Amino acid sequence: MKRVLKIGLLFGFTLLASSPCVLPAVSSPKVDKLPSVDWWRSKVSSQITASTGKRYTGCVFGDSISSGLGNSLGQSNYNFAMGGMSTVSLLEQLKQLKAGNIQCQKVIVAIGTNDAMYSINNVDFKNNLRQIVTLTRGLGASEITLLPAFYSTVEASKNPNVAGTLDRVDEINTLIRQVGTEQDVTVRIDVIQPLFRDRALRGDLTLDGVHLNDSGKRIYRQALLDLLNSAVSSR
Repeated sequence: MKRVLKIGLLFGFTLLASSPCVLPAVSSPKVDKLPSVDWWRSKVSSQITASTGKRYTGCVFGDSISSGLGNSLGQSNYNFAMGGMSTVSLLEQLKQLKAGNIQCQKVIVAIGTNDAMYSINNVDFKNNLRQIVTLTRGLGASEITLLPAFYSTVEASKNPNVAGTLDRVDEINTLIRQVGTEQDVTVRIDVIQPLFRDRALRGDLTLDGVHLNDSGKRIYRQALLDLLNSAVSSR
């Protein structure tokens, strides 16, 4: 009886595997779920607690690439960047910061790298970015600078679990330029260009094909400081 049962099970598994009605599992589209994640909500709450009622010379918003600089941009500036961020979570972060009455004279928005990897369509991306610009103006920003999405290395761009394709980064950057023109804000591609060679992140400036190593961080930090200091000197 047991032998008959085993044969039946094996036969059943064979039919199941060969059946045209049984499809292989498909990985779910990558979406930004950070606003529903406990650690993210806790981090934003901590940022609000530390910054409520304060006015900063400069505020930086972005993802893990900017977050990797930590608090190295000077006491008058605040780095609000957090790992994994896209325009979806940045929009929610800014709504909460605005409710906390946080003021920023100069804003740098470095977003889009994760959008290139996540499943977001062009219309939603542009709408998110437009609202992000509006909200940063609501923080009192008299000068807003958009940075383009960062390229990964060619090798990393071929792994959908690591980075968006170079072509999708190009598309995202085209959308960023369009929103910059529509909203009359500056898009500064030139300041981070030393990090790249052609359309890819320089291999000598990255830890893993996406994130910057110490040499890359020095270049990026100086680029941000130059932007922030130009705002101070122009007052």
